[in-house]
Amino acid sequence: MYDTYIFDLYGTLIDIETDEEHPEVWERLSLHFSYQGMNITGAELKEKYVAERDRQLAAAAERCEYPDFVMEEVFRTVARDLGGEPGQAWLHETVRWMRTLSMIHISLYDGVAEILGRLRSRGKKVFLLSNGQKTFIEAELTMLGILHLFDGIAISSEAGVSKPDPLFYRYLAENYVADLSSAVMIGNDPRTDIAGANAVGIDSCYIETASSPRGIPANSTVEILSGDLRQIPGWNG
Repeated sequence: MYDTYIFDLYGTLIDIETDEEHPEVWERLSLHFSYQGMNITGAELKEKYVAERDRQLAAAAERCEYPDFVMEEVFRTVARDLGGEPGQAWLHETVRWMRTLSMIHISLYDGVAEILGRLRSRGKKVFLLSNGQKTFIEAELTMLGILHLFDGIAISSEAGVSKPDPLFYRYLAENYVADLSSAVMIGNDPRTDIAGANAVGIDSCYIETASSPRGIPANSTVEILSGDLRQIPGWNG
């Protein structure tokens, strides 16, 4: 039915729970700054981070409707405001600390590796289109053993634009040679995955999982309300 399969990541392939709002996350992250002589409380660090993130998003919004930011660049500005001059390695480490400190749970949904591998063995092209940060997305794909199962991985922080913006889908097509004319978008969020697919004019498959927003019509080509990824179009084994 389809030659190109485009998957969302979090809530679709990966079951994840994080809490970046917990004060303890920021208190511990502030120690990471203090080790480099940039003394700051957790509450102050969060305030500076949110203000700079929002500033960068506002600037990026001049170029597209649904922008994204690079977390390293936010932390770079915060560190400089505190008198630091951080290198790229330290910034990557800071983003990874932020992610791991806020992590509550992460795992693959049942059958993910099998399904992605089977699709590719049948000659299908398999792509990832994910909102999020390149630094931890690639690390988590590696950790969970599925990085090699995609023909292309498009990440919003790298593209500067996020779902549901049609520009992100075009970014995937232009940078990873994804054929949108034969594509289906598979995701668990009507507001981003399905709305984006509809906006760019491709078919979509909504799969309802525990993290899917409730009470929002999917308006998708196919609906899977059981959360069973094996029911996606073209999968029969």
